[in-house]
Amino acid sequence: MNNVIYNQIRIFQSIAREGNISAAARKLEITPPSVSKALKLLEQHIGHPLFVRTTRRIELTEAGQQLLEQTVAAVDSLEKSLENIRDQNQEPSGLVRITLSRFAYLLILKPAMAAFCRQYPGIKLEVSVYDGTVNIIDDRFDLGIRFGDILEGGVVARQLMKPFREGLYASSAYLEAFGTTHYAGRAPSAQPYRL
Repeated sequence: MNNVIYNQIRIFQSIAREGNISAAARKLEITPPSVSKALKLLEQHIGHPLFVRTTRRIELTEAGQQLLEQTVAAVDSLEKSLENIRDQNQEPSGLVRITLSRFAYLLILKPAMAAFCRQYPGIKLEVSVYDGTVNIIDDRFDLGIRFGDILEGGVVARQLMKPFREGLYASSAYLEAFGTTHYAGRAPSAQPYRL
């Protein structure tokens, strides 16, 4: 069925429900001449009049009654299907696969996960916590949380938090016992800083 005939059938059903062309036009939010024209084209396409029109009322013909009975369930079913699809677009749903390190999980995802699941109950999260290297695209993840600026090709990045400086931390007692000089080679840019 093409779009034009579908719309003509919807208009025909509205006329039958509302009892006249003007009321159907108001319900459909189109002009009465548009409703009349659609009805006329549908009657021409079918080859039968669908209504008996008088100056005071409009009644279904036998062909009109038969068409109404045979199309109401189909059009209603189609309308519900379209509405369900539209509703799916309104509320996100589906599986989202995420890869991230243990540190990223604890710092970023874990604190936000419960609120996210409450806000988007239709989304199922599959979380892979792994400290090794994972190729987001090859391993078919939807997103990954990484530290730094090294990304594989074809990945779009968005900064989630402000940059922070790595540090090597020790208690005062530890530093008094062992000092700081033997760490200089491991972190050349590291500067001792006492809290």
